[in-house]
Amino acid sequence: MDGAFEPVTRTRPTLAKPTLAKQRGIYRERAAPGALGAHVECLWSHQMPDAPPAPMAVVPDGCVDILWSDRGLVVAGPDRVAALPVIAGGANIVGLRFRPGVAASFLRTSLSEITGQIVSLDAFWGKDGRELDARLQDAPDTARRADILADAVLRRLPAVSPPPGDVAAALAYLLQSPDSPDNPIRALATATGTSERTLRRRCHEHFGYGAKTLDRILRLQRFLGACQREPSATLGLLALDAGYADQAHLSREARELTSLSPAEIRRQLSVDRQAA
Repeated sequence: MDGAFEPVTRTRPTLAKPTLAKQRGIYRERAAPGALGAHVECLWSHQMPDAPPAPMAVVPDGCVDILWSDRGLVVAGPDRVAALPVIAGGANIVGLRFRPGVAASFLRTSLSEITGQIVSLDAFWGKDGRELDARLQDAPDTARRADILADAVLRRLPAVSPPPGDVAAALAYLLQSPDSPDNPIRALATATGTSERTLRRRCHEHFGYGAKTLDRILRLQRFLGACQREPSATLGLLALDAGYADQAHLSREARELTSLSPAEIRRQLSVDRQAA
């Protein structure tokens, strides 16, 4: 990484029940353009409501984001549990979300160094990061800022090496195996033809944590998706569909990873986010 930095931990204690981040204010996503689609999950914007700040739960998803606000241009590292930021009313944030396993190649650092942290982009990109921040500040609107951010990442693509094949294979295995074992690293090593020690190191480098943590996060994301697709299903059925042993297993995991109960998560996902 270029230059020194002082990382900021994203998770903060709070007594108030947080709102799922995408349900507060106006959150929008759009597809990454062209060649970026294989590396970038989406471009996004988030307009906070003109209301007193309140805690939000940014649920872990296995991804890393570059995001810009009037406070600067930063990288939000991967999270093991929900981050609970309190963002000022009226704030407008623009972001680019890398697909799981991709960001380490663009940042040229092990993601284990920034897990659960927010770090200034210039710690990784140096002068290029500072110049990009200035361009984003001068841009006339949110759409133009998203275009500038996408173009900056696209320009770096020719110099970026893809993640090792076993990293991509491990992610594919976990995405396709909702009933993965308690300790998936051995099964992953067998499936990818990589030693357990090497695969464990590469998971920490490219995901920010081990395969078991990634598996828990992907399972939680399956539950969130199921809540939106099947709002009338019972929590027991949603738990089984997402790959949990039972509803009690879902409840423990949801509270540990998000600080919310499954019932509260489902309730919030049923609310129109623009009304939040």
